Amino acid sequence: MTAVEVLQPAIIYLGAGLASALASRAVRLSPIVGYLVAGLVIGPSGFGLVKNNDTAAFLAQLGVVFLLFDIGLHFSLREIRTRRDDILGLAPLQIVLCGAVFAAICWGLGFAIPVAVIVGVSLALSSTAVVGRILADRNQPACPMGRSATAVLVAQDIVAIFILVFAASLGADPNVVGYDLLIALAMAVIALVVALLAGRFVVRPLFKSLAATNNAEAFTVVALFIVLAASAATERIGLSLTLGAFLAGMAISDTPYRHVVQTEVKPFQGLLLGLFFMSVGMGVDIPAVAAIWPAVLLSALVIVILKTVIVFAAARLNGWALPGATQLGFLLSQGSEFTLVVVGVSTIAGAMPGAWAGILTAAVAVTLVAAPIWTALGLHIARLLAERSKTAPVDTAEVAEENPVLVFGMTPEGRLAADAMRDHDIPYLAIDSDPERFVSASSDGYSVVYGDARDRRLIDNLGAAKARAIVIGAPGFAGPGSLMPANGAGGPARFIVVADSADRVRQSGLGLRAHLAVAEPKGIELATDLLSQMGIGQPAIAQWVQDQAERRGLLDREPEPEPEAA
Repeated sequence: MTAVEVLQPAIIYLGAGLASALASRAVRLSPIVGYLVAGLVIGPSGFGLVKNNDTAAFLAQLGVVFLLFDIGLHFSLREIRTRRDDILGLAPLQIVLCGAVFAAICWGLGFAIPVAVIVGVSLALSSTAVVGRILADRNQPACPMGRSATAVLVAQDIVAIFILVFAASLGADPNVVGYDLLIALAMAVIALVVALLAGRFVVRPLFKSLAATNNAEAFTVVALFIVLAASAATERIGLSLTLGAFLAGMAISDTPYRHVVQTEVKPFQGLLLGLFFMSVGMGVDIPAVAAIWPAVLLSALVIVILKTVIVFAAARLNGWALPGATQLGFLLSQGSEFTLVVVGVSTIAGAMPGAWAGILTAAVAVTLVAAPIWTALGLHIARLLAERSKTAPVDTAEVAEENPVLVFGMTPEGRLAADAMRDHDIPYLAIDSDPERFVSASSDGYSVVYGDARDRRLIDNLGAAKARAIVIGAPGFAGPGSLMPANGAGGPARFIVVADSADRVRQSGLGLRAHLAVAEPKGIELATDLLSQMGIGQPAIAQWVQDQAERRGLLDREPEPEPEAA
């Protein structure tokens, strides 16, 4: 075999991947859909330009390995503590409800119980890639709805690891199901312990030494070495490549170098994962799917509608208001790339009756294509619900009992102040008289009521005299004077924090803590001062600021210095 013959498949793969990625971006579709279509075109059912071979299969598996590594980078004990309501409440409820419904449907269609459970739970998962892009396009990653969606996706990705381990080890004997689940649980516990120890005593000192050399390329080499070595080690002891990759990500997740490593390995992950999805597309039998296209469209419709309804119900059960729960349900309604991974496992695809492997692959692809349109519909409905809620009565007695931080004006500064309170479990209530800001904040999941800060009755009913703090998020706000009497003699000691860019001197003269919003994210000066006044320590504030910068893509690519030990 000549060198040209060896290189030809790689050239076709790369060319098809590049063309599909550019085309997907041009029409604003998920790149996953483009890769699937590219696989269909170049595969045996298309023009037959390439065939699946061992090398392509191995590289495709490496794509999944890097995906699990990225998931591990986002899984840390600190993240669990911060988002525990979503990771330990909303996410499990959504997965259990969706998984049970889809598993029951699969069982009714003739799937064996183990296969029905695996496929059903995989259908309960949503696409991290698609949801992440939608949130980024709408500038929603930092709002409560975006944060909760991201937390649910992280929890779903952890469940996906169990599914992959279970699917890969599934045999013909259904009696091994319980045993495999116990093994998967034991491996997860071991992975957690090893990752925490390795991150503290091996990875952190190693990256600290690399940071001292100012050699950016060394981070790439070491990151690749860690993920591949950990994957090979777990494979060698009889576990799986993916579990080792997840373990490696966890080892790095609690270090200050997580975002640097994530940036360095992202190109490898994107390239190899794209190859995986192309290999999935190559395995689809186009003539067979064309003959059953009504089943494909019906399956896609069932997946989207059921998940929208179930996620909405789970969000409501977890205390979400109607607008936020609606938007969350529509956002997480599509299928997941992990469903494609599961269906691509030979033992699962071979055990599925009839043409269901091809139907589900095509149906999930349809849901990924339709996700932006469906999510836009959900946002529209959420805004209509928020508009109607403007006249809804507020239980002012309950609000006053909590002594919350009151945030007037859901501007970017006001939103950041609300984020700070929510992240530190401090009760808050936002008030806004601007219709557009109110509808936007309400549909994004913030606790906000419609009202005018100059309405003395509203202020008194909300217990402003006992509020922990009053945040004014609109520069040039006309209401501080109306709020000042509640701050008079005999009232509880408290303070007012103001975001202001033009009238700082006058407001400071009134005794208000006035801040200029000059740094990014906008209002960070106000938010950090508010956290300090709430009794949050400086190390926790610094970590929160870093999280906000990372969430908004504001961090530099250079490694951060290792913080000095206390």
